[in-house]
Amino acid sequence: MIPDRARVLLVLPTAQTSYFASEKYSNEWHVRQALRVADKVGAGAGIDVLLYGNPASGGYVEDGIVVRTRVEAERLESWTAEWSVITDTGLDFLEDARPATRVEETFAVGGPTWFSHSRAALREVVAALKEAPPGRALVIFQMDGRAEQREIVLAIRDAGEGAAFWQLFGKEHAIGYPFWTQDGLHRGRVLANLAVHIDTDWSRRAVVRRFSRWRKRAGS
Repeated sequence: MIPDRARVLLVLPTAQTSYFASEKYSNEWHVRQALRVADKVGAGAGIDVLLYGNPASGGYVEDGIVVRTRVEAERLESWTAEWSVITDTGLDFLEDARPATRVEETFAVGGPTWFSHSRAALREVVAALKEAPPGRALVIFQMDGRAEQREIVLAIRDAGEGAAFWQLFGKEHAIGYPFWTQDGLHRGRVLANLAVHIDTDWSRRAVVRRFSRWRKRAGS
């Protein structure tokens, strides 16, 4: 156990219906994984979950929208029912209409845009990091497209190496594998507080190990 409790922020996209399937690597799976990480680095203090995407209204918002929520282990089931379940499965016309969940009321899940704009989420994360002591924040961020690659890297750099450790992840075809592997960027060879996992099956043990090493090097 790391002696000083750390803050864990999990950032997840909402554009695709597959993120809400009841299977591995869905948003619910990522939340459960992140809670286990928080058990190790945050003494079970729960996590902040930032959901980002496009508005349910269908209006165009260039930077996307973001909602920050809080999840503790004892409230996981109620959070899942509100923010990680969708009732419109595409065949809902065969059944009586069910009330939309909060995530459906907020975001355009499965809409015409097949990726979530992350700029608003990025700004929210940077703002949240200012609330945590230096060296005590872990950001686990699922990327949903390659449009904001440079903005993400610049935001991490500008926030400062000591502000947080960033574990990014996402599917190879979605995030642009060649960009993240140049000069060893994904392995912390460009920014010491950045690691990138090229897929969605990230390991909580590996994340805790990287975060712990970074904190040790940073002396926090």
